[in-house]
Amino acid sequence: MNEVGLGRKRLVAAAIVLLALIATIIYATTRRDEYAPVQPIAYSHRTHVTGKEIGCAFCHENGEGQSPHMLIPSVTKCALCHQKVKRDDPEVQKILKHVQDKTEPQWKRVHGFTAEAGVFFTHVPHLRAKISCQTCHGDVGQMERVTRVVDQTMGWCLKCHEQTPNQMVTVPNTRVEVNRLMDCAVCHR
Repeated sequence: MNEVGLGRKRLVAAAIVLLALIATIIYATTRRDEYAPVQPIAYSHRTHVTGKEIGCAFCHENGEGQSPHMLIPSVTKCALCHQKVKRDDPEVQKILKHVQDKTEPQWKRVHGFTAEAGVFFTHVPHLRAKISCQTCHGDVGQMERVTRVVDQTMGWCLKCHEQTPNQMVTVPNTRVEVNRLMDCAVCHR
């Protein structure tokens, strides 16, 4: 190979390394473990979960394991209690106004994966395995405002999948055993 061709290859390799470094820096500075957006209605999980001992699934239903997602409760569900409880509270008045207008607040997502991640996530197997909500979401019951305290990266998920018992399977036509939860297709479809 001549010197011009070798020089171009080195230049391309250097550009790729530089772009990877820039992407890593951008990712590291924009993604923080703790993320707590201000919501349209100030809702205290501490008051409801710790103070009133309301369990996660009372508000965040998923059709008894039928839906992959834990649903954000509608204001209609909130109004079941708040038609009578704390009606004078300004935040409760916002809920009741939404009920009256038949609208929902524009909640800001705290947990979840970006579309670019290409992750198919469902709560169903995690619920069946009796993994607590706190494992992935932190101790939300102690939070005034929900904060992402667990940085749900692929490495973080894989560490848990790797430690899950009874997941070893034999690769067909071999004697090789692998953890089926470590297969890319489990989360990326």
